[in-house]
Amino acid sequence: MTDEAHTHLLPACPRQRLALLVLVSLHVLVALTMLINQVRPPQIDVAQAGIPELTKISNFLNSLVYWQYLPGWALLAVLSAVAWGHLRYAKARHVPPDRRARVARRYRGTLVFMLLALPALKIPSLVDLLAWPRAHALAFLLCLPTTLYALWLVHHMQRFRRVPVPLLMRALGWGAVVAGGFGLTMNEWWKTFSTLHFPLPENPLDLTLLKDTGLPMISGFSEELGKGAGVAILFLLYRRHFDSVVSGVVVGATTGLGFNLGESITYMAALDGAGAGFHFWARQVAGLLAAHTAFTAVTGAAFGIARQLHSRPQQITTIALGLCTAASAHFCNNAMLDYVAKESRKWFTSSDTLNVLVLTPAQLLLFQSPLVILYVLLLRHGLRSEAGGLRVALTTLPPSSRDAITEPEAAVLLSPARRFRLKVDALRAADNPRHGITAYRRLARLHAAQLDLAAERWHSLRGEADPLAPDEASSRARVQAIKADLARSGP
Repeated sequence: MTDEAHTHLLPACPRQRLALLVLVSLHVLVALTMLINQVRPPQIDVAQAGIPELTKISNFLNSLVYWQYLPGWALLAVLSAVAWGHLRYAKARHVPPDRRARVARRYRGTLVFMLLALPALKIPSLVDLLAWPRAHALAFLLCLPTTLYALWLVHHMQRFRRVPVPLLMRALGWGAVVAGGFGLTMNEWWKTFSTLHFPLPENPLDLTLLKDTGLPMISGFSEELGKGAGVAILFLLYRRHFDSVVSGVVVGATTGLGFNLGESITYMAALDGAGAGFHFWARQVAGLLAAHTAFTAVTGAAFGIARQLHSRPQQITTIALGLCTAASAHFCNNAMLDYVAKESRKWFTSSDTLNVLVLTPAQLLLFQSPLVILYVLLLRHGLRSEAGGLRVALTTLPPSSRDAITEPEAAVLLSPARRFRLKVDALRAADNPRHGITAYRRLARLHAAQLDLAAERWHSLRGEADPLAPDEASSRARVQAIKADLARSGP
């Protein structure tokens, strides 16, 4: 790799450049909505109403959609120019390459942070937070335990090699902050565009008809696009942790959980918590592992499948089909829930209690269960595929790796129940709880390192080894080091 590649403002790794391109693409879509607004100017002139305050309110509401983007993009452009000039000047002054590389990384990190932060700075969310801070704090404290419990369940869906917890936390944060802000931007744009940029209907009561009709589709596709972008970036940056459809489902579901957390807090805290009970029940209990979790799990599954495909067109097609499936299901779910909410009063004369405890879960079961069943079936198939692949990898280990994974250890690795029993036995055999927990954790580290070695062997046999993953010698040395540590610590 050349010296210029290390000290350039753009990342040197092609995958990192692609990940940056995905992030920038979200901003391009926001800019495209601005262009659409300019191409099709407002068809309703609120100034004709003769109410100056109405014109001011309309202009103010329009500015809220993009208030942070234009100054943010201008700041990005200025900072990029400063960084480029600084690096050029440093090169001309023959500053050592390692020092220039550090400067480039700092500029790059600042620019990426700004790209990530801009979608999150939405005025409606900030205004609600300032108006009802106590309600937001209580909603967060209520939703956090259920979200962490769901995250624990999703993490333990993996029976063999597991996606690292820090990677899952990044997915959770992306869903809650970046994808949530991007989805809110697109939804607010459509509400304004559909109301003001089309002629007035003959019936004034139909003024919001276009907005209400198109919002389920806009929200469904834009929100899934925002979450899918996060899964794509994590896939590009941490591809070696994507083993199969199982890893994809886990990362996708975690991203959806993050989005669901942010959305739950927003709805529960609205109007100082007026509808907090209903939204907690619907989003954090009845629909916790459905809705956004299920939609994005299907998108993640597509990335997991693409990980095991060798043809680039097949990979792109698989990912596109997974994203379209998730977005279409999200759109249908939104549209049908809105329709049933409007028409159910004509069909039923039930109490609020019956509506919350019976009708709402029935609607979620009807409209969201197909995606839940789909990702559960994909997960089941992926676990079977992983078990078969690891069995082949463990039986074909080269002689140099036989010390790292012996034949009895290979049998234990293929049985999650036996691994758990072995760790529990180590916990119980210790002379005190502290030593028991230490022995449990060391054994868990050994199993994780051995599964890493076996998984990389499996990918190598399939011809899909990740060039950025540690080589077999490094993985083997890591296993042997943990074994030596266990031997020194004693039983």
